[in-house]
Amino acid sequence: MAANLRNNAFLSSLMLLILIGSSYAITSSEMSTICDKTLDRAFCLKFLNSKSASPNIQALAKTTLDATQARATQTFKRLQSIIDGGVDPRSKLAYRSCMDEYENTMENLEEAFEHLASGDGFGMNMKVSAALDGADTCLDDVKRLRSVDASVVNNSKGIKKLCGIALVISNMLPRRS
Repeated sequence: MAANLRNNAFLSSLMLLILIGSSYAITSSEMSTICDKTLDRAFCLKFLNSKSASPNIQALAKTTLDATQARATQTFKRLQSIIDGGVDPRSKLAYRSCMDEYENTMENLEEAFEHLASGDGFGMNMKVSAALDGADTCLDDVKRLRSVDASVVNNSKGIKKLCGIALVISNMLPRRS
């Protein structure tokens, strides 16, 4: 009987810990702290509110990188489609340059995931910064064109905003020596 009571007490304690652990999510105060440090607070809050079930800052960093990677992949595919569809030589050159930037952006984001997984916030920060530069360079390349694909521009701007969020989050992560 004493063993049964101990087992019940152990199971009750374990259930309580699981419930407490699973109910924790990023708080609105933490979201505000993050978004106050970005260039587009409204975008940041809208994004983070849709991801508020993230159990901790590392999970939120992964979610943010996932969204950034998905948008970068989508933009890369759109650039391929534009080039394959036939555009004038000047536009083709600009869009091909963007494709190169996005190829680098996706590689940098993959490496950012690796740094996050190894607990290296500084390394993640460096790779996210490089990914942001790729989207920014693409915007510079296409803004000189007479006719610019709106999805490339909008996605590149969105990637820059998501990278901004990821950069703030990376500064909240532990630093490896």
